[in-house]
Amino acid sequence: MNDSAAPQPGPARATADAVVLGAGPRGVSVLERLVARAPVTGPALRVTLVDPYPPGAGRVWWRGQPPQLLMNTMVADNTVFPDGSVRLDAPVATGPTFSEWLRDIAARGHLDSAAAEFAAHADDRDYAPRRVYGSYLMDALERIRALGGDRVRIEVRTAAARSVTPVPGPPKSADSGGGYDIALDDGTRITARAAVLATGHLEAPYPAPAGPSPEVLQLPGGHPADYALDTIAPGAEVLLRGGGLNAFDVLALLTLGRGGRFDEHGYTPSGREPHIWITTRRGVPFHARVDTPGVRVPSAFLTPERVAALAARERLDFHADVVPWLTADLELAWYDRVLTLHADALPDPDALRRDLTALPPGPDRGHVLRAAVPEPLRLDLDAIAEPLRDRHFADPAELNAWWAGHLDADLAAATDPRLPPRAALAVAVRQARPALRTLITAGNLSGESYRRDVLGWFNGFANFVSGGPPALRVRQLRALLAAGVVALLGPVRPGTRSASAVVEDLTVRPDAVIDAWLPGTDVGADGPGLVRRLIADGLGRAHRLPAAAPGAAPLPTGALDVRARDGRIRRPDGTVHHALFAVGVPLEGVRWTTAIGARPGTDADFFHETDRVARELLRGLTPPPPQPAPADVGASGTTRRGRASAAPAGHPRHPHSEESQP
Repeated sequence: MNDSAAPQPGPARATADAVVLGAGPRGVSVLERLVARAPVTGPALRVTLVDPYPPGAGRVWWRGQPPQLLMNTMVADNTVFPDGSVRLDAPVATGPTFSEWLRDIAARGHLDSAAAEFAAHADDRDYAPRRVYGSYLMDALERIRALGGDRVRIEVRTAAARSVTPVPGPPKSADSGGGYDIALDDGTRITARAAVLATGHLEAPYPAPAGPSPEVLQLPGGHPADYALDTIAPGAEVLLRGGGLNAFDVLALLTLGRGGRFDEHGYTPSGREPHIWITTRRGVPFHARVDTPGVRVPSAFLTPERVAALAARERLDFHADVVPWLTADLELAWYDRVLTLHADALPDPDALRRDLTALPPGPDRGHVLRAAVPEPLRLDLDAIAEPLRDRHFADPAELNAWWAGHLDADLAAATDPRLPPRAALAVAVRQARPALRTLITAGNLSGESYRRDVLGWFNGFANFVSGGPPALRVRQLRALLAAGVVALLGPVRPGTRSASAVVEDLTVRPDAVIDAWLPGTDVGADGPGLVRRLIADGLGRAHRLPAAAPGAAPLPTGALDVRARDGRIRRPDGTVHHALFAVGVPLEGVRWTTAIGARPGTDADFFHETDRVARELLRGLTPPPPQPAPADVGASGTTRRGRASAAPAGHPRHPHSEESQP
């Protein structure tokens, strides 16, 4: 027989009870919750964790990335294990916080020398290199595997999942009772009874056709460590578009990463840096993060009762129904600090103190507050959001002199322990997140309002004011400005990419353009990745919110559609899969601020999400109980669903009985 005609072996196959696709923090947390909830008796649970990057660290935290890339939250503000503050109906407190882990390895040592070196001098208010947090996550995964023991057997596969395909179940099954077949890029396939997508940030959509200047190097948005920065020559003119966390990472790689040094005297160049022009939509990069431990500001308007009433409405408009109450709380936080620090500059401090909480949102409140506070001390949210509004400069030197003063004032506000008004505003925005999360995820926002007010305005404003980099990074930026390594272009003129809107006749002709941002969540865009493949294969759909106008088509939010209460992925017809779940960033739109991790002691929503999925996954692996005969059958022969079919109070319906319900 000819060898070419011989039967060829098929791809290697493996089986599991569950597969978790993605080994970053949420994938690790799903595993931890499965171990915490798994039955003590009965067959062992077999779980496979799949990720092309090192297990535990995933793509964002992998240990091979440059040491210049820092976390954007303090050591004390990170954990992957729930604690006693997390109100779950399952065991918690199964492992150390990041801070506790660092203290332990400072005393005991660690195989990762970079982690051990950082731990030796780390403080709770320090910002760790991301690769050190990756070591924490990898240790956390090993701890979870050890806790699972023979009861939950966790296998790790270093590969990328290419597709998920339902396996047909019994003839009368309403779902893929046979589970799911997962194809990996190493040629193997895994058949699992349940699967969880914990894939993190979406990959960038497929690039648009090349522009009119092919000689200009274009680096599209992505993870900072993935940029081809080594292709940028020393002294090249670089246009850095974006002022958020990615932009600060790129600046660190192009300066510290090329041998430059910061010290108390400023920045000493290595001579290998490019010259970097910075442009952002607002004109300047994000404000420095305010990290005053344990500080809170007063609030009186977005109360739990008011939030519950707004969430219960049939339709909600964020700008009309939520922003007035939010603004009143921001005013309260701001003017509370004005009263504390500048009472002697106020004509009637007692009247202002009374009116701040007594007057509801509306024109009267605005008139009273403006009359009660001298202009230099007033809160002007528009001026804060657009610091270069109505400003014009004679030349780049004048613009950069203004920017130097702006950075100095920002650093002073962020690091002042007295919490000046600008810092109090940042704390108030962050403090409002739980209330806003409830309202944004209630499902009653119109699609127009979500896209215009949440995506188009508030997310950017909140990140600009309160979600910026550590003050250290802004201090470094100030030193780079003084050293002539960076310059500000400001916002660009409409219809242009590199013509300043605030300096006449200033147009940059760059050798390279860097889009310093992660791609937004848009599962409907044409591009790579498992989530988009799921939709293309007809297993999922994009999430949509109802339009404001009756009868108009719903509008997409960019998210993968899941049933919010348990993370089950919805099919194109709106029904849900029995055992196919998703968590994290691809759900931005169903959930809110999905990129934020877990902070110790805060009953973090992060753990509620992963715990719900673990609970439902385990329920789905349990055979359904025998179903009683229908109690009420209509003339058509179908069961009438109503109150009689509802589960008794306190007893959730078994997943099999609701798997086809929206």
